[in-house]
Amino acid sequence: MQSGGAELNVGCPGGGGPGRPGGARVALVRRSESEPGAESGPEVTIDQLDATERCETLLQDTLDAVRPAPVWQGAPARAGARLPLPGRESELLWYVTRGRDLLTVVSLSRRAALADVVERHWRRRGWTITSLNAGRDRPGVAAATPDGYRLELRFGESGEAGLTASSPGVARSERGPVLSGSVDRCAPPLPYVRCPYWSALV
Repeated sequence: MQSGGAELNVGCPGGGGPGRPGGARVALVRRSESEPGAESGPEVTIDQLDATERCETLLQDTLDAVRPAPVWQGAPARAGARLPLPGRESELLWYVTRGRDLLTVVSLSRRAALADVVERHWRRRGWTITSLNAGRDRPGVAAATPDGYRLELRFGESGEAGLTASSPGVARSERGPVLSGSVDRCAPPLPYVRCPYWSALV
């Protein structure tokens, strides 16, 4: 998937499953850390392609749990550097964020229902809910996976919904480009696709 490129799926109002757009992959990386007290062994490095794939898998897994399936497009990819941990000043780690912008109109009366569907799915997966906003206008939920990835569903001021997945600190990839900062800082698109369920006013 080219960074910043538009992906568009086919979902609601037909009620079918979300599309699975293909394309080239962007690169990213992750390094695993030994548990305290464990014997030191060879360091396992996951590169940027692998970590980006993981983000994409988490996003698609979440959207697959939403029925009727919403229409979405890929959000601009982001990446950057993280400050090293104390005592590891020489180790510069990176992160990557992938996202989905929902193009389906989610009415005010359905936003909490969408957040609830996502929250319950994440709990079933065994992920830790790190933040929960039960507000009617802009509900949201965030979670963390056991391997350190963070997910968030949020609503903007105009009712636009966005889903993001961010990697933990990772090592720089040698197999592909490392994105620096935000690829595209334009505002997310406003939803325009009507769905009999998600767009219902009551």
